[in-house]
Amino acid sequence: MDVSEQIDEEFSRVALLPEDQIDLARGALVIAKTEYPDLDESFYLERLNGMAVRLKNDVKRNQNPGDIIARMNRLLFDEEDFRGNRENYYEPDNSCLNRVLERKLGIPITLSLVYIEVGQRLGLDLRGIGLPGHFITALYHGAARTFIDPFNAGELRTVEDCREAVRAHQGEASAFDPRWLEPIGPKEFLSRMLRNLKRIYAQKEDYVKAFRMIHWILTLQPTAPAELRERAMLYEAMGNPVRAAEDWERYLESAAGVESEATIRARIDDLRKQQSRIH
Repeated sequence: MDVSEQIDEEFSRVALLPEDQIDLARGALVIAKTEYPDLDESFYLERLNGMAVRLKNDVKRNQNPGDIIARMNRLLFDEEDFRGNRENYYEPDNSCLNRVLERKLGIPITLSLVYIEVGQRLGLDLRGIGLPGHFITALYHGAARTFIDPFNAGELRTVEDCREAVRAHQGEASAFDPRWLEPIGPKEFLSRMLRNLKRIYAQKEDYVKAFRMIHWILTLQPTAPAELRERAMLYEAMGNPVRAAEDWERYLESAAGVESEATIRARIDDLRKQQSRIH
């Protein structure tokens, strides 16, 4: 088994765990092995541990949420100098947790990941909020919920701020779904990281890595329609009609009404004929 296969197997072990057993930081580091196959996971997990240790005497769960956030922000954004990489937003390193911890640069989702992982090591209830086009964090404290934007140095966000961020991304006429303010689980969190990388690799025409990201998303979310469609088309291009037909079938099951079923059925029939000719 080569290194690439070992990493695929490692990711599958993470992806197939129940949600409540997934270690988000470890999953993110396995994703980073796409770019850095030899990275030492324990080294970077210890960096997260070390930052939490520095806060241990200053941050208590029963503190006022504003005081907790102020102290975490001071450590991460003043002392450690984590910041959003606005100049090179779409480079792969921004999605690789090891490089984010080394360079102190990231995008909203990876900076939120650092924030969450440090806070959770202190017993804080921090979770990811996957707004369309922007990723933030929420601190749950008793009956209160406070939105935090790690990409912007931990600034606090109101519900209206979140609505405005979505409007800026989707247009003024877009309807706001309150479910976007609910926390996402580890599998959706990792899938969103993978989708960022998928787009980056596709733009770079690195189709081998893009295919891997699609495959990993489907390991986490087997019925994801967009990725089933993309992988089916890639299997067709690769000359694998068997796998292509299987994915088109699954696509029809998971994306009813998205496009003409008759068109897809005809495509599947053609792939089945190719399969019989090969055999």
